[in-house]
Amino acid sequence: MNNSAFAEPDCLFSVTAVEQELENIFRAPYFAESPILKKFLSFVVEETIHGRSNCLKEYTIAIKVLEKPLNFNPQENGIVRIHAGRLRRALSRYYSEMGNHDQIVITIPKGKYVPGFANRLNPLDAVLIDRELHDDSFVTDDSDSIIVAVLPFICSSKTGLANSFADGLCLQMSSALMRLTHISVIAYQAVKNLVVSQPDYKELGAFVGFNYIITGGVQLLKHNLRVHMQLVECASYKQIWSETFERTLTSSNLFEIEDELCWYAVSQVTELGVRKYNDHKMLVHSGV
Repeated sequence: MNNSAFAEPDCLFSVTAVEQELENIFRAPYFAESPILKKFLSFVVEETIHGRSNCLKEYTIAIKVLEKPLNFNPQENGIVRIHAGRLRRALSRYYSEMGNHDQIVITIPKGKYVPGFANRLNPLDAVLIDRELHDDSFVTDDSDSIIVAVLPFICSSKTGLANSFADGLCLQMSSALMRLTHISVIAYQAVKNLVVSQPDYKELGAFVGFNYIITGGVQLLKHNLRVHMQLVECASYKQIWSETFERTLTSSNLFEIEDELCWYAVSQVTELGVRKYNDHKMLVHSGV
């Protein structure tokens, strides 16, 4: 095994030391129970410490870590970015809890896949570590986080108009939810591509990293439109909100109805966020 140092002068860690740090990280339950996160982190770290960081591209990770086919298109499928976000949050959690005294701190800078290796004993590195661990993009996962995915609606009507309406509504909701403060949203197109291979949304949520879904169904008989919508907590399958809407659909009011139903869904997620925020404040004031 090569024990030579590979990092910058202020961050001189041997290959052995970094690989030992990987072992420390993988003892954390949220890594031990996630083969994908372990494989992702192992791959990017090993490629870097052996001088191949220039190969760490989204496509390469998709092929070698996620075992995607050679025709994988990163522009159409954001699954690598989704898992990179999960990895950043898991690393933040580890270094905030079990690894809060580790000398070596491994990070994945936002928007990149080449890991950084910081020395907690170096004052300059310590400042960067603290900033990264408290960055909004590097927050710890907890039960108060709201991460929403819009799943493709079941469309029992096989007409082009019905399918176009269902897909457009889901895209509209995903876009509108992005504007909510303190709500994270998984890209609709990424979830749409995954839902066929992973139909159980509890397992899909654990796989991708969301904890709430908006789902439903669309029925269209001539111009009579019926839309069922639900907001569901993945871990418990608890239905937070459900409603059925009936409208008369024409080519001229399609966008208008999409906007209206989108508003209902977003308002329910907003209410969920307010309830969680108020519950958190009550716990803080009570000293729990």
